[in-house]
Amino acid sequence: MSLLALDALLLFILSVPVVMRYRILPVTGTPYWLFGILFLILIVNLLVSLYSGFIKRSVVPKLKLFFLIATLAIVVVGTSVTAMVDRSRTAPVYNVHDIILQQEAAMRYLLQGKNPYKETYFGTFLEEWGYAESGKKAVNPALYHFVMPPWYLLFVFPFYFISTPLLGFFDGRMPLLFAMVGLLYIVYRWMKDKNLASAAVVITAISPATIDYFIEGRSDIFALFWLVWALYLLEKRKFAVSSLLFGLAVMSKQTTWFALPIYIVYSWLLLKKSFGKTILQLIPMLLVVLVTAGPFLLWDAKAFLDSTVFYLSGNSANSYPISGYGLSMVLYGLGVIKDIHGYYPFILWQIAVGLPVLVGVLWHMIKKPTMSRLLVGYGMVLVVFWYMSRYLNNSHVGFISSIFALGILKGWDEKTT
Repeated sequence: MSLLALDALLLFILSVPVVMRYRILPVTGTPYWLFGILFLILIVNLLVSLYSGFIKRSVVPKLKLFFLIATLAIVVVGTSVTAMVDRSRTAPVYNVHDIILQQEAAMRYLLQGKNPYKETYFGTFLEEWGYAESGKKAVNPALYHFVMPPWYLLFVFPFYFISTPLLGFFDGRMPLLFAMVGLLYIVYRWMKDKNLASAAVVITAISPATIDYFIEGRSDIFALFWLVWALYLLEKRKFAVSSLLFGLAVMSKQTTWFALPIYIVYSWLLLKKSFGKTILQLIPMLLVVLVTAGPFLLWDAKAFLDSTVFYLSGNSANSYPISGYGLSMVLYGLGVIKDIHGYYPFILWQIAVGLPVLVGVLWHMIKKPTMSRLLVGYGMVLVVFWYMSRYLNNSHVGFISSIFALGILKGWDEKTT
């Protein structure tokens, strides 16, 4: 037996639970012939991997790539498209996360000439979404703030203008599916060992820690797509384009902001520790941030910062509540924090623990600058920040698991090449 079968095994054991939980074709009752095709592909892929010595060597990678694409087309694309079609036939709030409802409402506000960062979302479908705190129905704080940076909002417009006349409906998960396909393509290209590349693609696409959140429309894959694309090009020393894409990542979700110091130091190391060249390399990123965020800052800086920064840190009216699985809930459970809506200085914890971790990560990377160390280091910084913030939600844990998985697999790939 060899590691040639590892990616096939992962594809098998991670695909089956997804198709058992979700419909994979937007018809009444998934046809059994489709299940039959899927299971046949999974079994043949495993057999090809286990007994590759009986097949012409040049044919094996092509077969395995075909089986990988076919499986993910059914499992990822099939479930996603079905979820979107079902929602269009049922109700706007059907089996979708509230960020999608808010994104769609924010898009309509912008088309009407209204500032999505200033408007409230009462009277939109977001208000109908079932929000609860501690098991009880409550007013969704997202009704007061649009939390996402501008690129997450602006990127959806081409999909809206194409899908509405063509399909008769638009779903905010369409750009997410595009991002997922793009991300998987880049991940596969990124790793030289194609067995490891296939394993990385499978884990990124259908990990139990992330797939459910992707299907319901959470934004993590969108941010990860731009971030990984930027890192892929940075490793290839295409500095200007990488910087531009990293700017789009920064304007996709606050998650990526914590990769910035690591990205800058890694760039500095690749540029032979030239501060001048490093500063020049950051210009495209800064221009992207100015072009995307600048108009909203000029429109209403207070509203923009309240929604994208202060809302998450507890420094605005109707801030994001303390929630999730991190230190905040530990302190709440111990009675240190009395009110999940009140302010607590988590930034003190983040600075006290986060800065030493960041310094250690940068020191480790300077000793040996590899992309795997960048990814794992970013994961470590993110763990500290999120665990010691107001919230560490389930999809955040999933995002961290994806970063660590890519970092570890990338490290193995670096050792084999």
